[in-house]
Amino acid sequence: MAQEEVKEVVPDITCQEVAQWASAYLEEHVGDERKRQIAVHLAICAGCETYVNHIATVRDMIRLLPRVEDIPSDIVGLRQAFIDRLNCRRS
Repeated sequence: MAQEEVKEVVPDITCQEVAQWASAYLEEHVGDERKRQIAVHLAICAGCETYVNHIATVRDMIRLLPRVEDIPSDIVGLRQAFIDRLNCRRS
């Protein structure tokens, strides 16, 4: 019976590259080849898998936060009213 040779899977990209591409990967802003490289790396690197999962969790939690309203068009007037109010309290 012949022994089967077990080949070690060597990722095409490094952990540092996975960290750099993590957000783009999660947002699906990477090409098919880069997506494949990252997926292979994540399948064999528990540290990077954990890192990408944490980034995904933070991204999802941020999306749950209420949206900040747009800056009012009268920002100068509001700023001046705030300064005037502060000055009244100090006097």
